[in-house]
Amino acid sequence: MRVKKFRCIQCGGPKVNPYTSPYVVCDFCGAFTDIDFAVGMETWNESAPVTLNYQVRKMDLAHKMQAAQSRGDQRAYYNIQKEYWDFYYRSFPAYLPPSIDTDKKYAIYLEICAVSSTESAFDPKWQQYGMQQQTLQSAVRYSSSSEGTKAETTSFFRLADFFAAITREGMNAFYRDPKFNIMHELLPEPVHFKMKTSMFVQAWLPYLTQQDSDRLLKMLGFSNEYVEIERPAGSNLACGSCSNQLFAPEGSYRVFCEKCRKTTNVKSQFFCMSCGSPNAVPENPAKPIDCRNCGIANRLIQPQFGS
Repeated sequence: MRVKKFRCIQCGGPKVNPYTSPYVVCDFCGAFTDIDFAVGMETWNESAPVTLNYQVRKMDLAHKMQAAQSRGDQRAYYNIQKEYWDFYYRSFPAYLPPSIDTDKKYAIYLEICAVSSTESAFDPKWQQYGMQQQTLQSAVRYSSSSEGTKAETTSFFRLADFFAAITREGMNAFYRDPKFNIMHELLPEPVHFKMKTSMFVQAWLPYLTQQDSDRLLKMLGFSNEYVEIERPAGSNLACGSCSNQLFAPEGSYRVFCEKCRKTTNVKSQFFCMSCGSPNAVPENPAKPIDCRNCGIANRLIQPQFGS
């Protein structure tokens, strides 16, 4: 079986089950923790009519956002942003993070997308960054060859380096803003960074040489390494939501279903390492859990697990 080389950012577990969506979920603790860009590109190109419709509608909404921004209308800009993100995820449901698994979480997530985008659009510093990015993009030079029109290396990477730097700065500020605290659970910062940069990569790959494509993918963390592995010891169980058959590797606590995008608990309780009292397995089994009886912190999955 061929899967992306992977170590969970929560528990260190390896990826052992096959997956079909761009998002990689840990087979041991259920944490959403990586993106497979190759699968993401397959999803993007899966339906030409859907992708074309998305591009046309996005352009229309972008013009409306630009008009709202020009007249200083933050409320209108916010409403268009909310419409855009809802349209984006309904067009490409596979791109919706698997942690957004209820209508309530979806509503919260759309609200955060719209609010944070609006705040950035009307912040003078980010307006300046936007103008700098446009200047760098306009300065990219091109040449034609048998491979088609390609961007010149030096001018393109001035743009790419600037884009990566301001995206990291924006991520840092966003995840330290208390009003967005829930995003630590819904979408971990390293994965969110990849989501942000994946759009940039998708737009530019057709205009890059193979060497520059490899450099950009490596620079932004999209150089996918794949390994052939044998399935470890474990057992089959039915998904708690759709009854699809799942494989739970030995030592796992939560396993993700590729069919319905829900996570099923493999174990419902654990016994305290100190007093032996039974405790319910929490939503995130990779984090230390205080025993309800004696208060001792238990770590169900060690960080080096699966190494």
